[in-house]
Amino acid sequence: MCTQNAFRYWGRIAYDEKYGGVALSNDEGERMCRAMGDKDILFLRNHGIIVSGPTVAQTYDDLYYLERAAMVQVLAMQTGRPLHNIDDAMAEHTARQIAGEAQQAFLHFESLKRMLDRSTPGWSRLAAA
Repeated sequence: MCTQNAFRYWGRIAYDEKYGGVALSNDEGERMCRAMGDKDILFLRNHGIIVSGPTVAQTYDDLYYLERAAMVQVLAMQTGRPLHNIDDAMAEHTARQIAGEAQQAFLHFESLKRMLDRSTPGWSRLAAA
């Protein structure tokens, strides 16, 4: 990992190595839950990711910054130059600093809703229907 945004996911990601097709059955959903274990992010091989959290705002914020951290990592790797990765101890320290910071996620989500209010007035009535 080479960016600060990536450190917020330190120790929070599980990996599902078995692609089970489209999750149309309870069995597949239960299998993915077991694969997720005590983590709140699950990378599904050949499929995508699942992000869970205590609020919609925090879950969206995690997904948003996870995508950006991955994008920056891929772009950095494409340079072909050696990356200056942060050591595990500093990554863990940074993750602890970021953990539990719900206010930033709430403000981020509220700002997105205000943008949606301006671009699509009445969207919340549509979402509730």
